[in-house]
Amino acid sequence: MRHPLRLRAVLLIGLLALGACGGEAGTSDTGDPPAPPPSTTAMATFTGVVVDSAGQPVDGALVAPRSLDTPPRPVPEMAVMSGPDGRYEWRLAAGRYEFSASKDGRTGTPSEVTAAAGATEQVRLHLP
Repeated sequence: MRHPLRLRAVLLIGLLALGACGGEAGTSDTGDPPAPPPSTTAMATFTGVVVDSAGQPVDGALVAPRSLDTPPRPVPEMAVMSGPDGRYEWRLAAGRYEFSASKDGRTGTPSEVTAAAGATEQVRLHLP
């Protein structure tokens, strides 16, 4: 090897950076214990169907929610796709959302829906 010292330095820097990322789990600057993971009962299920102007199911439409709560609730994925029957399902934190569907440059009118923890809400979306 021509540069064993350089290789060791690069490996040492990499290990130090990796070690800094790990840190101590469950600690904070204030000394408070970490927040517990979200309860599954604090989740709601949003399910529905995407249909076209003739009322036929739309396969492969992108369904996207936007939190209307203040502060906004996190949405883990950007969008889900409707299946061949136009149906989709999404588990999100309970709250108020606006859902919209889009496909091939067409976007439907958004629909607002509010779901309580443990509830299942139906959201029918229309594409022009």
